[in-house]
Amino acid sequence: MSRAAPPSRLIATLLGAATLAAAAVAAAAVPAEAADSTVTVNLAAPGKVPARAGAGFLYGLTQNGAGPADGLLQPLRPTLFRGGGARIAGHGWLGDGYRAGTGYRVRVTSAIDQARRVTAAPYDATYHLLVSDVWGADTEQPATTVYPCDNGDCANWRSFITQLVTDVKASGVRVRYDIWNEPDGTGFWPRGVNSAQYFQMWNTAVAEIRRLDPAAVIVGPSYSGYNHGWLDTWLARTKADGTLPGVLNWHFGNDPLADSNDAKAIMAARGVGPLPMTIDEYLFSQQQQPGYLAWYLARLAPSDVSGAAHAIWSDCCTAGTLDSVLWNGQPTGQWWVYRAYAQLTGNLVPTSGGNGVAVVASADQGAGRAVALLGNQTGQTGTTSILFTGVPAWLLSGGRTRVTVQRIPNQSPLSGPVVVSSADLTVTGGSLTVPVTMVSGTDAYTVTLGNPIDGGTGGGPSIVDANSADFTYGANWGVTTGVADMYAGTANWSFTAGSTAQLPFTGTRVALHAVRDVDQQIIAVSVDGGAESLVDNYAPTRNASGVVWTSPILTAGAHTLRVRVTGTKHAASSGWNVAIDSADVTA
Repeated sequence: MSRAAPPSRLIATLLGAATLAAAAVAAAAVPAEAADSTVTVNLAAPGKVPARAGAGFLYGLTQNGAGPADGLLQPLRPTLFRGGGARIAGHGWLGDGYRAGTGYRVRVTSAIDQARRVTAAPYDATYHLLVSDVWGADTEQPATTVYPCDNGDCANWRSFITQLVTDVKASGVRVRYDIWNEPDGTGFWPRGVNSAQYFQMWNTAVAEIRRLDPAAVIVGPSYSGYNHGWLDTWLARTKADGTLPGVLNWHFGNDPLADSNDAKAIMAARGVGPLPMTIDEYLFSQQQQPGYLAWYLARLAPSDVSGAAHAIWSDCCTAGTLDSVLWNGQPTGQWWVYRAYAQLTGNLVPTSGGNGVAVVASADQGAGRAVALLGNQTGQTGTTSILFTGVPAWLLSGGRTRVTVQRIPNQSPLSGPVVVSSADLTVTGGSLTVPVTMVSGTDAYTVTLGNPIDGGTGGGPSIVDANSADFTYGANWGVTTGVADMYAGTANWSFTAGSTAQLPFTGTRVALHAVRDVDQQIIAVSVDGGAESLVDNYAPTRNASGVVWTSPILTAGAHTLRVRVTGTKHAASSGWNVAIDSADVTA
C-alpha cells in the first residue's frame, strides 16, 4: 500500500461564476486530442520470450487464497503475488504483545495459504511474503509502537524473524522474503529512510533468514517510489555489510523502462549484481484504467524487470478482487488488458512509440497471429496509426492478412472488448498501416494480425457520452471540454442544488460514470421515477471516469436515468461540484 498526493483537479472549488469561468478555461487548456501520431511494430526481428512482467497483484487474493476463482485468475497467467496478512484483525506479532499469538498466527497462515495456491501448478508464480505485514506494520499500528531495533535493541525482532522463517519452512511452501514495506518515512516505517536503525533492522533480518534458510531469496528495499539517490546509498551500504538482497525491488516510478535502466547503471557502478529486479507496486489510483495500464505494460515488457504487482487503493486487503481488477466478481476493463497481455506469446518484437503512446507486440507462428497492445499515459484521444513492417509470410493469404482491432473501454464490469473492425487487408512490401481512433483517453486497444485473440462474448455495454444528445440537462449545467482523463474529453457539471440530468435509454441495466474527487458533492440517482440512491462522489484521490452507481437488472425496454444534485456533501469535501462523465447501457 502507498499514499499518493492528489492530482490536479477537474474544476477548482466553485464559489461563483467568475471562479467557474476560470476553471473552465484552465481545464480547456489540457489537450484532450493530441496530434495524430504513428507507432511502429517490426515483426521481422523476434526478440525475447515474453516474461509477463506486470501480471502480478498486491493483496489480490482472499484471506485463505481460494479466491478469486481459477476461471478469473488463470486467463491472466499471473507471475507474481505479494501479501502478508495486512489489516487482518489482531495486528500481527505487534498486536500480540510482540510475540507469536493469535494475531501473528492468522496473518502467517493467510500468507502461507495464498502462497501455497499460486506457487503450485498451474500458476507456478512467485510469492513475495511481506515480512513487515506479519509483524504488524500496516499503517494501523499505534503511536506507542516499539519498532525493530529501537534504542539499538534488535532481540525481539530477531525472535520474530526466527519464528516466521521456522513456520514458513515447516509449511513446505517457498516464498521470497520482502523484509519491510516502504521504509522511507511513510506510515509503515517512521524511523527514517536509510537511517542507522533501518540498516540495523535490515541486517538483523537478512542474517537470521540466511542462517535458518541459506537458500532463501530476500527482496528489498521496497521504497515507496523509485529514487536514484536512496537506491545508490542503499546498495553501497548493503554491499559493504554483506546483506545485499537476492532481488532488487522498488514501488511506482514514472517509467519502468527508464527506472530499470537507471537501477542497472547504479548496480554496475557499485560493482553489484546485476540483481533481478521487481516492482512490487505500480499504478496510482487515478492511473488504474485500461489506457494507462496498457501503456505501463508496454514500457515494462521490454525492460529487465522480472515481475511487477498492481497496487491496491481500495478493497484492502483480502477482498479477492485482484486489486479492484474485478468488480462484483466480474471482469473490468483492466482485467481485459491483462487478458490481452497474457496472449502476447511467442516472441516480443521491437516497437517504437511517441506522443504519450506506447505499444508492446509479439509474434507467434504457432498461434498464427501477431498481437499489438496499445496504451497511452496522457489521456489523449485522436488517431494513432500502427505501422507493421516485416509482416511474415505465415500471416499472409493471397497477399492479405486478417486485421482485428478491439477497444477495451474503462468499464466495470465489462463482458469483453468492443470489436472496432475486422477485415482482410492487403500487405504491401511486407508493410501494413492500421489506424486506431482513440475514442477516450482511458481506453486501451489491441490490433491482431491473423487469428484473433480471445475477446470474451464480443462486446460490453454501449457507452453514452454525457455530452451527447442522448443526455438532457435542466438549468444550471455547464460543459468543459479538453479534460484528458474523462470520456471523449468532456465534463458536464453543476454545483447548484436541485439541478437535474436525464438519460432515456433502452436496455436492461445502466451504469453511471462520474468524477470522484476531493471537491465533489452527493448526487441522487434513480430510474423511472423510482426511489433515489444517494451517491457520495467525494474521494481523497481523483477518479474521473469510474462507475459510481449501477442500476439493478431492469425489464428489457425503455427507461430513464435521472441524476439530481442534492446540495449536500461529505464533511471532508472541499467543494460542491458534480461532474458527469458517461453512462454504460446494457442491452
